[in-house]
Amino acid sequence: MKITILTENRNCDNNYINEDGLSIYIEINDNKLLLDSGITDAFLKNAETLGVNLDEVNTIILSHGHWDHGNGLKYINKKKTLILHPECYTERYSLRRNMAFAGINETREELLEKFELIETKEPYKVFENVWFLGQIDRKFEVPVKNLPTVLKDEKTDYLYDDCGGIAIKTEKGIVVFSSCSHSGIDNIIEQSKQITGENRVIAVIGGFHLKEINSYTDQVIQYFKDNNVGSAYMGHCTSDEVIEYFKEKLDGYTEVKKLFAGAKFEID
Repeated sequence: MKITILTENRNCDNNYINEDGLSIYIEINDNKLLLDSGITDAFLKNAETLGVNLDEVNTIILSHGHWDHGNGLKYINKKKTLILHPECYTERYSLRRNMAFAGINETREELLEKFELIETKEPYKVFENVWFLGQIDRKFEVPVKNLPTVLKDEKTDYLYDDCGGIAIKTEKGIVVFSSCSHSGIDNIIEQSKQITGENRVIAVIGGFHLKEINSYTDQVIQYFKDNNVGSAYMGHCTSDEVIEYFKEKLDGYTEVKKLFAGAKFEID
């Protein structure tokens, strides 16, 4: 399995564009997937620099309906399959950006013109051993701080469309991709285990939505210990402080690495 971070908050060198969004390119056997598209066309420009041919991608997964994960879809003009939760089009506003519009910048009708939409709240088998997670069962409580947007009437946006992303089952266990983890990274891993029927977690990759060190951060760390998570590749909506804290607390349990725009790595 080959993973390329097409765009991310952080940068590894000046050859790549970083932005406050996320887009991940995944190659698994002969299948090529795109998880999210970031904010702008940065993912396309970085793909070209990295030698990634996105024309070979037939399936795109949108993790949830936030601007920093779905606005880049506007720059895709070739017909592809787009898998998403049916509430990804929700009109929502950011509490952190003075109530700026925080939904995606295209309507369902506009997306239908250029994508074959698969809209589902249920888990969906994308390819053999590859699943879109569907609406996450929130077994563990999700902190209010993980819900940074409100609806048009200013009621709490519980972000039920946050499906985390993808679970991939291999002979050694599962690899879990979660773009922002508004549903709780522990809940997302739990759902991945349930869908795949596999309890061994090789790696968890993406944004964990942990901005500060608090009781919830410790809860997640304990979950990683209890579930013997092999590796954590952390980025996007996760602070440097938290990543360093994970490294310290999970030393000897889980290998912790930081994501960057332009990063490429493989998982056996």
